[in-house]
Amino acid sequence: MRIQQLRGWLMRLFGLFTRQQREREFAEELESHLAMHIEDNLRAGMSPEEARRVALVKLGGVTQVQELHREQRGLPMLETLFQDLRFGARMLFKNPGFTLIAVVTLALGIGANTAIFSVVNAVLLRALPYPEPERLVRFCEINPGRGWLDFTVSAPNFVHWRKQQSVCEQLAAYQFNTLNFTGSGEPE
Repeated sequence: MRIQQLRGWLMRLFGLFTRQQREREFAEELESHLAMHIEDNLRAGMSPEEARRVALVKLGGVTQVQELHREQRGLPMLETLFQDLRFGARMLFKNPGFTLIAVVTLALGIGANTAIFSVVNAVLLRALPYPEPERLVRFCEINPGRGWLDFTVSAPNFVHWRKQQSVCEQLAAYQFNTLNFTGSGEPE
């Protein structure tokens, strides 16, 4: 059953590319059925106009039958999508100023979203490039004169911490800005 359904969907999909030929063949077939019904009505003794009218009523209207056939044989959602895309492209080519503004706005929006996501991904979502990043610890000092945490630690304090600690495997320091202070001797 599934293979038959898949085959049906594939036939409908490939039928999108031969749509005009299929509709022309169906219109010819519909006309032949209409002609046969008209002949039957003429043989029954009706006038040509009455025979045609009764045949059209019996078939349910040519346009309505063609629409029903189109919905059953094709993929209406895809056909509507293609029609909408063609219409949208025509309207965009008709108004090049609006098109330019829309394209620039979309480009800026997509670029901004990509940049923001890249930063969020690098800072918040992706793990740190260290083995076992959940074991990293950040040390700070309390500045008694100011009463807040001070994340900048002097070099002598860091050296002292590294010599005295026995809890951590390693202790490292980093500095965002590099500064050279000179005085009476070499810069440190």
